[in-house]
Amino acid sequence: MHYKNDISKAVTLVVAALLFLSFTFPAWEYDKGYNIIVHKSIAKIFNSSSLLVEDLIDAEESFYVIKQKDLVLGYFVVAEAPSKFHQFDYYIIFNSEAEILKIEILQYRENYGAEICSKNWLADFINISTDTYAKYNRRIDGISGATISVNSIKRDVFKVSNILKKTILDN
Repeated sequence: MHYKNDISKAVTLVVAALLFLSFTFPAWEYDKGYNIIVHKSIAKIFNSSSLLVEDLIDAEESFYVIKQKDLVLGYFVVAEAPSKFHQFDYYIIFNSEAEILKIEILQYRENYGAEICSKNWLADFINISTDTYAKYNRRIDGISGATISVNSIKRDVFKVSNILKKTILDN
């Protein structure tokens, strides 16, 4: 009888842990460093520190709308992209037409390929057209030693940009 009681406790504990882990929260909202970086960038780009940030859509990525009173100034997304062994976190700030204004890597967890964090390389994404992947793909240069991360962020930025465009057009 004691054996059955131990099994039921273990099963209950596993179910509770799985339930807890199934609720994911955007890491950037709870990481003070990420939060400061993202909000400073938004304030600098839109020349205002009194901006309202609201959830836009519920998806794999965390999409937000940037407003000043009732006027939509832009959008941003905080996302993860795969690298060789780990994920890396980045954010993109868009204008109200879903054109990229800024992209920055928040945390890169690999030993190699950190060259993708370079502001000069990331500047290639600013105002780039994401209408067709072939045209978009040719505009972004590769980086020797960071092939996996480069291709990963290129695919992810293209995907995220198009999800946002579709969301804006649908509303």
